[in-house]
Amino acid sequence: MQKKIVSIFLGFSLVFLALQAYSQSGFIEESIWSNVNPQTGLEEDFVITKSGEKIFGKIISDYDQATYKTLIFESNGEKKNYTTLDLNAFGLENSRFFMTKRLPEIDEEVFVQILVSGPLQLNYYDQRYFLDNGEEISELKAFYTVGSIDGNKLKRYVKAYMSVLKLEMAGECGVLLNDMIETTKMDEQDFIRLFTAYNECQGGPNQVHVSKVKFMKVAPVLTAGVSMISLLDRSVERGQLNDFGNNLALRFLAGVRLKEFRKLPRISIDFGLGLEQFNSTFESDFESPGVVSINAVEEFKETSVFVPFSFNYSVFRKDNLDLYAGVMAAIWFRSLNIESTEIREEIFQSDRVNLYNTPILEGPKRLFVPGLKVGARIPAGKMTVFTELQGDLQLDYYTANILAKRSSFSRSALTFQIGLEF
Repeated sequence: MQKKIVSIFLGFSLVFLALQAYSQSGFIEESIWSNVNPQTGLEEDFVITKSGEKIFGKIISDYDQATYKTLIFESNGEKKNYTTLDLNAFGLENSRFFMTKRLPEIDEEVFVQILVSGPLQLNYYDQRYFLDNGEEISELKAFYTVGSIDGNKLKRYVKAYMSVLKLEMAGECGVLLNDMIETTKMDEQDFIRLFTAYNECQGGPNQVHVSKVKFMKVAPVLTAGVSMISLLDRSVERGQLNDFGNNLALRFLAGVRLKEFRKLPRISIDFGLGLEQFNSTFESDFESPGVVSINAVEEFKETSVFVPFSFNYSVFRKDNLDLYAGVMAAIWFRSLNIESTEIREEIFQSDRVNLYNTPILEGPKRLFVPGLKVGARIPAGKMTVFTELQGDLQLDYYTANILAKRSSFSRSALTFQIGLEF
């Protein structure tokens, strides 16, 4: 029992001393950022209180966030809310690590994500990057300026972060890495690559704290669904009635979902290759009272291949349920095969009936299709099952020629689909 107490006391002392030493350097001791629970040997979430106590448990969050304002931490069955007033640091099981700091142009302390630590430290907070040399924190900025030359407006992109990098990395290593510095973009991966190269050149320790956090996850998806097709009049004769005999189409899609982006955990992007099969009849009726009545029926088979792209945003996530909404667009390629056509023209004054079999429907073979969708995802073992309700609009999809009467139609589709995400 005495040995256990002494061990815990020494652990707290090392963390406290390491936190004190941190204020003198951009390097952070492993005893602070390590997420390995010494009692279990497993990687776990943890918090470090203002007193230096390191507590392992679970950070309650619906998303893997890159910025935290506050956090809820559960340990030994007890949940507690923490702010920067309560914590010196905290870390996640996936290796993300945060420390409480005061940043330039921010009046209060905030939880700053440490991306790289070493002789120079790379920090991130709320879409902004910072360099910490252990004594001073400088923001890495880039912005546009607008000026004019001879009355012509000139927009210029200013890489203000370059001067900070060259100043902080001055010396032999800065000379060796000059080409890398010059080509570094305002990008997280570029900054991580540069800071790592500099810290290693300096011979000091270097730790990338997001090495286990993937930039994004890629998941293959398969979906199948049923679409309710509606015919929308664009330009038709007065009194002309048009509809489909069958309004149901089948859709299938194979694609890829990009999700859980490191800095944008609510965002997902879908793209793939889809197939729609729509077999129906086009039915049109027109009557000019006392003059003529025209009835047209055309049976057709339509096969469409489409390349969809959607940008989705998770609006709610709780436990295993994820609800999302998205905007989408697709490039649509279609093949329209006419099976049979019958046009019946009845002329009232002569009691004459004329029959024709001239094809009616035609339209573009390629078009752009916008749409919206909502969906829900539920994990099922190693896979995820999702359902989506999708609406899309296909403008000027059909043109109909009936006895020199030309009409145009758009088409809308309301699709319910079920999919698997692997």
